[in-house]
Amino acid sequence: MASGLKMWFGECEMRRHIGFLVLGVAAVIGPVLLVFAISNAFTRATDKATLVEVGRFEAPTALLARPGTQELLLAERAGKLYAVTTALDGSFLSSNQVLDISDQVTVEHEGGMVGLAISPAADELYISYTDESYSLRIVSFRLENGRPVANTERLLLAVPQPFKNHNGGHLLVDPIGRLMIGLGDGGYAGYPDPDGHGRNRATLPGSLLRIVPTPEEDEAYAIPVGNPFYGGDPTESRPEILAFGLRNPWRFDLDPTTGDLWVADVGQGEVEEINHLWAEDVESGADFGWAAMEGSVEFRGPNPAGDVLPVYEYFRVNEGFDSRCAVIGGVVVRGTRLPDLAGAYLFSDFCDGIVRALRPNGKDNWKVQDLGAVVSVPTSFARSNDGTIYALSLAGGVYRLDLK
Repeated sequence: MASGLKMWFGECEMRRHIGFLVLGVAAVIGPVLLVFAISNAFTRATDKATLVEVGRFEAPTALLARPGTQELLLAERAGKLYAVTTALDGSFLSSNQVLDISDQVTVEHEGGMVGLAISPAADELYISYTDESYSLRIVSFRLENGRPVANTERLLLAVPQPFKNHNGGHLLVDPIGRLMIGLGDGGYAGYPDPDGHGRNRATLPGSLLRIVPTPEEDEAYAIPVGNPFYGGDPTESRPEILAFGLRNPWRFDLDPTTGDLWVADVGQGEVEEINHLWAEDVESGADFGWAAMEGSVEFRGPNPAGDVLPVYEYFRVNEGFDSRCAVIGGVVVRGTRLPDLAGAYLFSDFCDGIVRALRPNGKDNWKVQDLGAVVSVPTSFARSNDGTIYALSLAGGVYRLDLK
């Protein structure tokens, strides 16, 4: 019994530490949830969906499909990158380490290598990580035969962090090669947006950025002409900003079919939110409200004019205890693998790990479905070129989502 209790508390301590990666919240998880979360039952199958383990790594944080191939690139939090070959059903066949920048990466608090993206021509790889001085760094590497060339690292952007939380760091490249970067407000659980970044377009944190990397030029990147604040006064609105008013955007996705943008934003203490912009509104300079608003609830107030309200939000407190604590954004289902979920946006929560589908049902009308599959301490989702959906867990597993 004593040894069992020691193991139980050790697992709780591990969970507490890895929770720093995405939470930045003051949630207190009820004992019932704790017992569930630290159990060895990392996945659960139902009559709706199941998560099949296809690989195991050290705290995997991001997974990326190489254009035109069956190969994936996988990031471990500590700074190692792997090339993964897959079978036709999406199972992992082999993995080989192709990059190690762990000497540059810190995993303190929410730190780590957290974002990957690749150029449409597959000749440039983009990585985001927190360095030893706790700046979020966005770097590029030249790719040759799908492998990063170690001595070609080029700094695109460095964003100092006032606290070791709310870094953001998710990356995504759109179909014409523009790099999108999600940045948290730099706050801490007890210090919500202390520098007011969410409401200040003259600073980068608390925003979704869009830039064009320029590897052959002296400048690291250019500003896309379509950015909403392009050509304006940068002391009022930074031209890199595509959208703002975000607390900690933990994963976003562009629907490859429609061009719609989905952004999951981790809440402060009550509300977790999922935001959606139709393709025609992506360049509108959307204001998602933070820190005036937390979801649709007034936080510091007042509700700013033009605030884009979430299409779905949920409160953490459920049936008397905090059952959820931080939204984990996902991907839109496209491709041929999961036709019954086509067009659905998949997401989860760091604490309950349940995979859910948010389905559009006519404009401004949405329905949430619990798919029943559960992954412990999820960090992200990924979509392969053929539409295979993967879920990543900080506990080590990489899972393929199947429907029964």
